[in-house]
Formats: sequence, C-alpha cells, structure tokens
Amino acid sequence: MGKKKNKNKISGAVKTAAKTEKKLASKLKKELADLGEEDISKVIAEIEREEAKRAAASEKTLTAPPSPRAYASLTPHPTNNELIMFGGEYHNGQQTEVYNDLLIFNPVNNSCRQVKAPGAPPPRSAHQAVATPANKGELWVFGGEFTSPTETQFYHYKDLWCFLLSEKKWEKVVSPNGPSPRSGHRMVLLGRKLCIFGGYSDDGRECRYFDDIYTFCLDTRQWAKLAPNGRGPCPRSACVMLPVGNDGLIVYGGFSRVREGRTERTYTHTDMFKLSCKGSSWSWRSLSGGTSARAGQAAAVNIHTNRGYVFGGVCDVEETEEDIRGDMSDELQVIDLETCRWHPVILKTEQAIPVPVQEKMEESSEEAVTVVTDEVFTMKLGGATNQVESTVTVAAPKPKSGPSPRMSAMMVVQRSTLFVYGGVLEKDEKQFYLGDMYSLDLHKLNEWKTIIEQPKLPDWLGSDSEDESGSESETEDSEDSEEE
Repeated sequence: MGKKKNKNKISGAVKTAAKTEKKLASKLKKELADLGEEDISKVIAEIEREEAKRAAASEKTLTAPPSPRAYASLTPHPTNNELIMFGGEYHNGQQTEVYNDLLIFNPVNNSCRQVKAPGAPPPRSAHQAVATPANKGELWVFGGEFTSPTETQFYHYKDLWCFLLSEKKWEKVVSPNGPSPRSGHRMVLLGRKLCIFGGYSDDGRECRYFDDIYTFCLDTRQWAKLAPNGRGPCPRSACVMLPVGNDGLIVYGGFSRVREGRTERTYTHTDMFKLSCKGSSWSWRSLSGGTSARAGQAAAVNIHTNRGYVFGGVCDVEETEEDIRGDMSDELQVIDLETCRWHPVILKTEQAIPVPVQEKMEESSEEAVTVVTDEVFTMKLGGATNQVESTVTVAAPKPKSGPSPRMSAMMVVQRSTLFVYGGVLEKDEKQFYLGDMYSLDLHKLNEWKTIIEQPKLPDWLGSDSEDESGSESETEDSEDSEEE
C-alpha cells in the first residue's frame, strides 16, 4: 500500500513566495506609517461601510460649478434632458483627490445638483458608466481605480453598481465570472447587455494590459466572457469604443506599454477593429482608415445619426532618445459608424473665408526674339519680361474656438448637442486638471458655446521633472487614464 500524500503540505516555492509577500507587506506598512496613510484596502472598506449607513437620499443645488477633474464618467440621462457625472480625480502635483460624488447637470438652465444616496460606491476614477431607460432610469458603473493622496498606493476595482435614478438608490450587483480588477477600460450598451473591453491593472509590482471582452446581461444579471473569431485588438487601455446598433461595436486606438528587453516604451495605437455578432457567434474584423494616433480621447455617439465623435487626446513624441513630449490635440472628428470613415468637424465660424491678395507676376513681352550664332556661342536678343500686378483670392482660416487641447476629457451627446467637460492639460512636466465646459449644436455646427469658463490655472505644487519627483505619470489614466 503506497504512502498517503499530505494534502496540506506546502511546497518550498509557495513558502518562499509567502515570506516575500509578508516582507513586502511589512515594508509597505512601515512606509505608510511614515506617510501617515492607512492601507488602501482598509480605507476603501471603511468608506463603503460609511456610505451604507446613509439612511435616505439628499439633494442640493450647487452654487458653484463642479470642481476641476478628469477620468470621470459623463452620461446622458436616459429619460430627461440632463447629464450625469460620477467620480473622477484631481491632482495638483503633490496630492490626488478621488471623488464619488454624483452630479446631475441641467443644460437648459445651466444648473447642477448633487445627489447623495444610500450605499454609494467608494471613490474612483477611470471607470465606465452607461445609462438605460429601464425601471424609470438606471445608471450602471463598473471598475475604475482609487489612488491614495500621496500616490503611493493604487487599488483597481472589479465591482459593478446600479443607481436607480427615480428611487435615488445605489445597489452593488454581485455576480461571479466577471472581469478582473481594472481601469482605463471601455464599456458600451448593446441592447440589454453591457459590453466591456480592455483596460489595465497596476499593483505597484506589475502592470498588465487587457484585450479580453465581457458582456453582462441586464435581464439575467450574468457575466459571460466572449471568445470572438478573428484577430482583434491587442491589449490596451484608453481606447475609443463606440456601439454600432445592438449587435456590434468599433474599437479604435488606445495606449499600452511595450517591453523591449529590460526597457519599456509607451505605444499609442492607430488601428481600428469592428466586433460583430451574428446569431450567437462573435467575430473581430480589422478596419482601415484610422485617424491620428492618440490616447485618452473623449468619445460620444449620436444614436439618431449613427455617428461617433472623438475629441482631443495625447500622443507621445520622441524629441530625443531620452526626452518624450506629449502632443495634445483640440481636434474634433466624426466617424460614420456604417462606413467606418473619419472626417474632421469644421464649424461654420471656422471655415476659411476668401481674402484678396495682390500678387506680382512676370509676363514676357511679345517682342521678336533674334538669335545670333557664330557656331561657337549663341545669344538671344529681345523678349524682355515685365512685372505686372494681379489680384488673386486665397482662403484664410479663422481662429478655432471652443475647448483647448486636452486629454481624458468627459464628452457626451444629449439630444443632438455635444458637451465637453474638464480633462487634463499638459505643459512641460506639469499636468493641470481643467473645470471648463462647452456645448456644440450638432445640427447647426455654428460655434462652440462656453458654459463654464476655465479659471486661471492653479499653481503646480509638484516637481517640474519626473526624475526629481521620483515617480512616472501614466499617460492615459493618471489616466484616461483613463483612463477616459
């Protein structure tokens, strides 16, 4: 009879890993004590307990505009002419503040009210949210990240929440087999299913980017991981994802880090893919005709015209072998979701106007030309040229208006009006979080209207260089991120 195996025996490798984790945890605990910070998981658990104690919902109208932020979610209200903003973050160079406030903006009278409801999610940024008119209006929120004030700890969520707009009540939806913790992902509504793609997770020791795709059925409340046919997008975050009807979507661009030997470099993607469903079979298809390579672009879709809009974003430009500059954009582009073709959006106030310009031109006279030759040299006599002035018309472009260049802004289309709020402006090694807001009538395309003016940029309290600060900033999610 053979010797029985000890099922409780732990291998040497597992013991070593456990000891390493224990040492790391002890080291982190000491570092946090020196900084005056608690373990981030304990902080989040305590916030969730406190939010659960709230007995009833309260609502108040804000007397000042919302605070500057990026990596929040801005969602069109499914039944009212309103916009719903949730979460986001603000960083001043020294500390980061992450929000879990729920704000409802009325574009008719430019008022904003704050709703505090029982059982709200913990603060987060670089998450995703969509709304559906079911049950008198629901707001669904998935994932995101929480950053400690000193940016020494990062926590990525994998939780799913539902806010009942009519009842002003939050519900944490628990269902197995969902996506792993992440931020900088993208989520759209296809029929009665939430569809989630990509994102990234960073625990301080390893940074992972994802290319998996999940659906969550709002009727059965069950997760399903898709295994589409064909070659799809590589792992990335901060991409653009737009729904195409109830059975398809488009993924464009995004951001990831690529390891080359012992070094890592950032990579901004320019490819575009379409995911389609026929019956129960999903398949990827590569598309051509992508626009410029940028990450952290704001995206919105107008379901009535079947068009998607993309604004801003950032692309890393290598000025030298060691220096990388973030090239930020203020371009507004539109994509036809049927033909998958991009076009720049040119407003009527920005269209070129004809301007008369005086131009000098040389004109040859019609005098006879005499040729003299002695079989060695040849000369032409006569035919002098004269200078004449003529008036030509050239197109002079008008200066652009509206939002300044930025990344990870919040953008949404509500009743054929496009709204842009906040985002991040990079200047040298500084990142300024914005709080301005603009609207654009997509029918008229006359001009941007300023809803909230950007105040003077605040003082940057951090170092002017990454080397001095000892930390490296994520291009897309710290993100859009974000991680938007």
